[in-house]
Amino acid sequence: MREAPPDIRIFFVDLDSAAAGLEVEEERTPRLSAADVERAEAMKNIEARRLWRASRIATRIALERIVGPGLRQIPFEIEPGGRPVLPGRVAHFSISHTGSAALIAVSTSLPLGVDLERRARPLKMSPDRRHRIVAAAGRLAAQPSLSADNNDADVIAAWVRLEAAAKALGIGIGRLLTQEGVVGGEEVKETDTARRVAVRDLTIDAEHVGVVAAECLPETLAVEMFPHTTLDAFLRG
Repeated sequence: MREAPPDIRIFFVDLDSAAAGLEVEEERTPRLSAADVERAEAMKNIEARRLWRASRIATRIALERIVGPGLRQIPFEIEPGGRPVLPGRVAHFSISHTGSAALIAVSTSLPLGVDLERRARPLKMSPDRRHRIVAAAGRLAAQPSLSADNNDADVIAAWVRLEAAAKALGIGIGRLLTQEGVVGGEEVKETDTARRVAVRDLTIDAEHVGVVAAECLPETLAVEMFPHTTLDAFLRG
C-alpha cells in the first residue's frame, strides 16, 4: 500500500441537464476521438446516443481539467480486461453511466474504478445468488455494512461495490465474480481481494448508489457536481 494519500477527483454528472452545454463545448473545442464519434453514431437509439456522447464529452473534459489539453481527440486504449486507459498512463480514470447520470473518477496516482446504479430497480434473482453477491461485497469491508436481508437495495449496493472493484483491478466483472464464488461453483468464504483493493461507498443523492475502488483511498472523498452550463471556470480548475 502507498503511504501518501492518492490524488482522486470524483464528478457526478446529471446528463439531462448537462448534455446541451456539453455539445456546445464539443462544437467549440472538439475533444472526442474518431472512435468515440463512430461508437456514438452506431447507436440506433437517439436518446442513448445523446446520453452516451454527453458522458464521454464530460469524461474528456474532466481528464483535461487534470492533465491538460494534450489528450484532445486522442483515442483511449483498451486493456485486456476491458479497462479504458490513456496512452502513456499519464492519468487514470473510470466512468460509470446509468440512465441520465454518470460518475467519473480521475487520478494521477493509481488505477481506480467507479460504479453507479439507480437505487429503485426491482431485481429478479434467486436467493442463493443474492446471498453470494452480498457476501462477496461484504468481504471488501466497505462501509456501511450490508444487512442480512439480501433485499433489492442490498444486492444493488453489493453489486456496485463489486463492479467498482473489478474496474480498479482491471480484470472485468466476470473474472471477479468467479474468484469470489458468485458464479461458477461452490461459495467462497475468503479471498485476497480485500487486500488488493479498497472500496468506499459514496454520498451522491437519494436516487443513486455510487462506489469508488482503488489500491488505497484517501481518508475523505467528496463527490463534485459537474456544471450544467458554462464550463470555462470548471476547466480552469
